[in-house]
Amino acid sequence: MRALMHTAFFALISSLLISMNMAQAGEDALYAAEAPDGAAFIRVVNADASGALAEATIGDKMIKEVSPLEASPYIYLPEGRYQVEVGGQQTSVAMKKNEFYTVVVLGSGEMKVMKDVAFDNPRKALLSFYNLTGTGGVTLKTSDGKVAVIDAVDSLDVANREINAVNIALGAFQSNQALATTGEINLQRGKVFSVFAIDVGGKPRLVVAENRVDTSV
Repeated sequence: MRALMHTAFFALISSLLISMNMAQAGEDALYAAEAPDGAAFIRVVNADASGALAEATIGDKMIKEVSPLEASPYIYLPEGRYQVEVGGQQTSVAMKKNEFYTVVVLGSGEMKVMKDVAFDNPRKALLSFYNLTGTGGVTLKTSDGKVAVIDAVDSLDVANREINAVNIALGAFQSNQALATTGEINLQRGKVFSVFAIDVGGKPRLVVAENRVDTSV
C-alpha cells in the first residue's frame, strides 16, 4: 500500500513538473529575447492620416507597415549614427545607448526626430504628450478641463510627466478651449503611454499608444 502511495506521489510530482515546463516553454515562446545591454531604441509614428507607411529602414533593420495615426514598437540598434528612410525621404539620427527616439512622419512626408525619455519607475506610469499639430501652446488636461496634466507644449515638441496609476480621460486644450479628447485610459504602473495630438482634416485628434519594444526585429 505504501509503495502504491509513493508511486502515485511521484507520478503527481512528475506530472506537475511537466506541466510547469510546458507552461514555461509556452511563456518563452510569447516573449522575444531581451535587448542587449547598451542598445539604443527607436520607433516610427505615422502622423499622416492619408495612408500607411509601407516600411521604414533604419540602418540594417526594417520596421514594416505602420498604419495611419499609429506608432510602431521600438526596435533596438547599437549606439551610433543612422540614416532613416521612409517613402523615399531620409533623415539622420545619432542614437546613444540606453536612450529612446521617435521618428515622426508628417503629412507632408517630412520627418521629425524627437528624443524620448527612459523610464524605470515601477511605482508610477509615464505619460508623454507629443504635439504634432501646427498649433503651439497645447496643454494636456483631464477631459473636463479641470486639471492640468502636462503644461503647454509647442508645435512638434514633446513633454513628459510621471503619474500615479489611474483610469483617466484626457483632452488637448488651447486657451481653455478643448481641441480633442480621448476615451478612458488605464495608466498602469511601470509602463509608458504616449498621447499624440495630430491634425486630421484640419482638426486635432488625440491618439494613445502604450510604448512597447519589439526585440524580434
